[in-house]
Amino acid sequence: MPYKVQPLLSVHPKPSEPTPNHTIRVNASAIADAQSGVIEHASIVLRETKAGYQILASGEHAQVDNQLQKMAQADATLVSIPELTLHDRVLIPALVNAHTHLDLSHIGPIPHDPGEGFVKWVDIIRANRKDDDHTIRQAVALGIEYSLIGGSIAVGDIAGAPAGRITDAPAHELAESPILGVSYLEFFGIGKTATGAIKKIEHYLRETYPQSAKSIAGKGVQIGLQPHAPNTVDRSVYRWACAAARSRGMPLSTHLAETPEERQLIATGTGPQRELLERLGVWDDSILDHIGRGHHPVEHLHEILDAGEAHTPMLVAHVNDATDEAIEILASTNTAVAYCPRASAYFGAATHFGPHRYQDMLAAGVRVCLGTDSIVNLDTPDRISILDEIRLLARRDETDLKSLLAMGTTNGAAALGLDEERFLLATDTVPLGLLALPIEPGHPNAWNGAMHSNEPPEWVCIGSPA
Repeated sequence: MPYKVQPLLSVHPKPSEPTPNHTIRVNASAIADAQSGVIEHASIVLRETKAGYQILASGEHAQVDNQLQKMAQADATLVSIPELTLHDRVLIPALVNAHTHLDLSHIGPIPHDPGEGFVKWVDIIRANRKDDDHTIRQAVALGIEYSLIGGSIAVGDIAGAPAGRITDAPAHELAESPILGVSYLEFFGIGKTATGAIKKIEHYLRETYPQSAKSIAGKGVQIGLQPHAPNTVDRSVYRWACAAARSRGMPLSTHLAETPEERQLIATGTGPQRELLERLGVWDDSILDHIGRGHHPVEHLHEILDAGEAHTPMLVAHVNDATDEAIEILASTNTAVAYCPRASAYFGAATHFGPHRYQDMLAAGVRVCLGTDSIVNLDTPDRISILDEIRLLARRDETDLKSLLAMGTTNGAAALGLDEERFLLATDTVPLGLLALPIEPGHPNAWNGAMHSNEPPEWVCIGSPA
């Protein structure tokens, strides 16, 4: 593995005579997943397979003792197995980052004053992003390393469009890494650029996509489409792109209801976003055919989100701006939401819209996932970690741990088209990875202590997409 991540089981002593069924027991202060919650004083018994480590038993120490005794009657290799004891650690499945921009990882964290607005920040990103495939892949590789340090095994990565160019270089870099997921090709197309955007995507899908999809097949990575946002993509372009993607089985994502500037443009046709489009020379009054009618951004895209049961639902990022009607639309269209807590705080979303309504969304049946956005908006320059998003919600909102783990694992997996079972710690599952979370001393229970630590997770093992 070319990344600076060495799972504990890769260095743990194995039998001097290698066997095809190497088995090990891992003991910890607790284990936790989205299905069972937290189990204190627990163990997991793992058997190595081609796809990773299969869980033979899991639960409280005494429960696992009994399970092993019963299994040993039929399998003599389980009579005496090596153990790895991780004091002051909570074991959880590997994490899913449902929305991130790995191609911005070379920029690093940048301070931002929300009072300066979103457009000034956009100008900084446009000035600093890489624009050729070689350096883009280098930036994505750095993001992959930061993601692995942070405990993510799957991502919904946004492959940016440098100078308006469609590139799937990030997808190829992801496919060469241990990380799975979707590389969403981002594009813009509004006003004077709408027709040209369709032609560019059409050309990519015809000339490049078939070979790219074939070359990464079997590596756990898909290529999807990402119309950027309602304030940069005409609804007619959304409609065309969604049809083109769904006819090929490609996943879809977009930014939605992220900023007050977006809401102002969609509702009134005015504001800083319009000024940006005018400055870039792409504005024309045809845009007013679809906006300026007082609609909320989610209402504006209702028709696009309502794909019907026969199609893969869209994954939308942020939704910092959520009315009751917007949540009803998200629920009725089976739209998944990637909430990025630290990004929302970085841009001052709560000042504009109030606290994020992710708990109301969950209660309404919306599949809410967690994302990080880019490292530019994070407070951890050494990692890109969903664990830190989970910690923020645990500390700030006291969100229950099953919801937190679902948002950070199974919900994100489902939204990205991955097998949810590989993000659980039940018997007979083969997790895509297993993490050990450090516990901050002095807390009454293991999970609470893990949420108050600021240390990165440790990898216990990493699986394979096979």
